[in-house]
Amino acid sequence: MADSFIDVSDQDFTEKVLEAQLMVLVNFSTDNSPACKIQDPEFEAISKEYQDRVTFARLNADKYGEITSQWKIDGIPTIIFFKGGREIHRIKGIMMRERLRRQIEGALLAN
Repeated sequence: MADSFIDVSDQDFTEKVLEAQLMVLVNFSTDNSPACKIQDPEFEAISKEYQDRVTFARLNADKYGEITSQWKIDGIPTIIFFKGGREIHRIKGIMMRERLRRQIEGALLAN
């Protein structure tokens, strides 16, 4: 995985995501999904641009079903924006880099 984002699991989700000081974008994805294979490089690229302002995390939905169910992930990839321990925005499906950048900028301005 890239240095610009972290992997999270059921065990450390609260600490790394819900208790984080910065806004956190969590990419719920799987290793074998064709859509995730398109989304993951976009997510990694944008994470390098914002790594000082936003925390980026990946959660493998196949491995960590408890968190996936808790956050009602019904399709992958799904990216959830978290701030102050709560969900502030959700993107379902593939989001290419430029549109993802606009979503991040909007969330940073709003929060």
